[in-house]
Amino acid sequence: MDYLLNFLKSTKTIQVHQAIMSQFNIIWLDANALDAKSSFRSKLGATELFTNVDSCVKYVKSHSNVPIYLIVSGSFAKEAIPKIYDSPKLVQIFIFCGSVTAYAEWAMDYRDKVMIFDHGDDLLERLWNDLQTSLQEQGMLCLKLATEYKQRALQFKQSCC
Repeated sequence: MDYLLNFLKSTKTIQVHQAIMSQFNIIWLDANALDAKSSFRSKLGATELFTNVDSCVKYVKSHSNVPIYLIVSGSFAKEAIPKIYDSPKLVQIFIFCGSVTAYAEWAMDYRDKVMIFDHGDDLLERLWNDLQTSLQEQGMLCLKLATEYKQRALQFKQSCC
């Protein structure tokens, strides 16, 4: 019985996680994105992986239904970012590179969406914090709407005879 309860809890957790992750699109563009041994990839979890700039750009431009968070390697940043920067659902771009100073001046033209990191854990901390903030904002909006709908429903509640 405990096994069944644990299974149901874990299944429910997975379903909730999948529902939450469907609210965002995390994309990683890197020549080594498909490397299964990458510790960064294992920490990142569910993402769309690209090793080619053109494929990534095409994907970003064709997926405008949910907010996009893009992680791009320094080697692809200068080619990819100008092509997708104005995409309406592109919320944040994280450049993951070996040297922040190598991209700092160039990235000034994109400073409202671009952050530069040379440590994967720092990048992931910022990504998860950004997603958490967004989910909290969505949650507050949902609670506000739920309260409004409850008030509407009360207008139709019939009194007892």
